Amino acid sequence: MADFHLSFLALFILPISFILFLKLIVRPHPIKIPIKSRHVLITGGSSGIGLALARQAAAEGARVTILARDLNKLEEAKNSIQLSTGVEVDIVSADVCDFEAVKEAVKSVGPIDVLVCNQGVFVAQEIVNQEMKDIRSMINVNFIGTVNLVKAALPGMKNRSDRKPVSIAFMLSQAGQVLRVEGLFEPDKTDG
Repeated sequence: MADFHLSFLALFILPISFILFLKLIVRPHPIKIPIKSRHVLITGGSSGIGLALARQAAAEGARVTILARDLNKLEEAKNSIQLSTGVEVDIVSADVCDFEAVKEAVKSVGPIDVLVCNQGVFVAQEIVNQEMKDIRSMINVNFIGTVNLVKAALPGMKNRSDRKPVSIAFMLSQAGQVLRVEGLFEPDKTDG
């Protein structure tokens, strides 16, 4: 009878215990890092999702800086956030397509804990009807702009003396998934 208990233990209990132990020590556990008192830089922060993110971060106690091209829209966004949260945010105007301007903007705002790359443009047309200048503009703002931001901010984020965790978030469009070429992805309307 003792042999039966030992074999049961060896065949079932020990492997299951070992698997549970491994699951506990190996499985990554999500960590919520509070943003209170952290510096959050949000691009495209003068409207839309960027403005909503800035408002939420300010309400949670973060030091918020919003970046966009249009200084007037930035001022309006700053006033809107202050009215709704009672918190004043910083603003910085730069074109994300201009690396030197982005580098100067990042330098001027000081150490960044959270970078939210939220800028984006989209021309809502079928690709065959889009002008090449519009396509280049989308690529420059959406891709090159993001590369410029990360290239400008990452060295300072990596070389922080306080060693606090830092984050970079990318807000991406699904515009590339809705590409429609006439007649290629649509059913033939002449079929009964």
